[in-house]
Amino acid sequence: MAKKHKANQHPKTESTFDFSTLLTYCSEEEKEKFRQGLKEKSVSSLLWNSRHFPLNALLDSFPSLRRDSFDELCFYFDKDEDRLGKSLEHFAGGFYIMDHSSMVISKYIAPLLKKEFLSIDLCAAPGGKSIALDMRREDGLYLCNDISFERANEIVKNATRLHLDNILTLSLDPMRLELEEIFDLVILDAPCSGSGMLRKEKKMALDFSLEKVERLLPIQENLLEKAYELACKDGYIVYSTCAFSTQEDEEQIQKFLTKHSDIEILPIEKEEKMIEGVNHLGYHLIPGIYEGEGIYFILMKKTGGSKTNVEEVKYKKASLVENKKVITYKNKDYIVPRFYDAFSSLPFLSPGIKIYDDSPYPKCDFDHGYCKVATSLPLLSLSRSDALSYACGNEIKVEGKDDGLYIVSYEGLRLGLGKKVQNKLKNYLPKGLKGYYC
Repeated sequence: MAKKHKANQHPKTESTFDFSTLLTYCSEEEKEKFRQGLKEKSVSSLLWNSRHFPLNALLDSFPSLRRDSFDELCFYFDKDEDRLGKSLEHFAGGFYIMDHSSMVISKYIAPLLKKEFLSIDLCAAPGGKSIALDMRREDGLYLCNDISFERANEIVKNATRLHLDNILTLSLDPMRLELEEIFDLVILDAPCSGSGMLRKEKKMALDFSLEKVERLLPIQENLLEKAYELACKDGYIVYSTCAFSTQEDEEQIQKFLTKHSDIEILPIEKEEKMIEGVNHLGYHLIPGIYEGEGIYFILMKKTGGSKTNVEEVKYKKASLVENKKVITYKNKDYIVPRFYDAFSSLPFLSPGIKIYDDSPYPKCDFDHGYCKVATSLPLLSLSRSDALSYACGNEIKVEGKDDGLYIVSYEGLRLGLGKKVQNKLKNYLPKGLKGYYC
């Protein structure tokens, strides 16, 4: 028998909490701008993949894009007019859709890092913070971890789509990561109350409570300690949340500084619309004031500790890809810029780009991701109409080319693999990708 609901029991559809009360670091004028900003729609932006997609091709495809004055890789768009997430260019890896506030951190940390640095992102999914840094610093090696296996798989998909072979993905409880202080950078985008996303995601306002904040504080504190353990001497720690609460932000950092006298706060040349945190601890990006959603971040440097030497593994000869290395991990071959013995026992979802398709009865010897980095196969450049048809999973009519296996491309972006037989190109896109953007 179904339960009877009382007349006054209705699903909660609107939060009555005044979020401006959390903005203790803002003036009354700034709080009013925030309240007005919540009535506006969220800002949509993308991170341009400049290494693989020419600027003229991006602007020809989306002439209404508006470039950010501070960040040359950031462009704004109207999501109601341009469905960029369903575009061919997104499918092919020409850009990454990301909130502008979230990509700002990478702009500040990128110039500080040494050549061929080693980074770990503790709560990475879907990979945005590391992807944004990777777009600026190709020489880095990025370990991206997330406790959620499902969400960690999104990191693998994003890295593959964006042609990024230097992202190695894990799915572990970050507190269980058994690694020494070897990282030049530790990124901690900590689990938080999510209050900064309330304009973008209405459910975050409904989900918010001060009890939730209190529940998350020890988790954030423990993760900061883990970040400290993993950072090497003179390594950097980036802490961020999408929360307005000083308890989750400045107060966490203040406790962290009290425990570790060898942590320095790094000042930045902030943009005018950024709001400095309490006691000069970090920066807040506030909707209605800053062009993006709510983010808190701070850059720190660990001056103590030591630098543990890491030894590179032995590589296979990378005959399939020029200037790349091949490792064997769990009997599978992966392309990766470099790999260390310290990582050998880690249970990676993907330690780079997989070369061969090991699924039952594969149509092609090579894995789909291989097309993003391979130099051993010829490219077949398609017109836009043919590229769209290919992305929908169709065979393509091709003339004037030798039969054989090709990497299918559009405007320099690699879409997938296909085999030309007579005048037709057989479509080797994986089933999960065929038709997704049609």
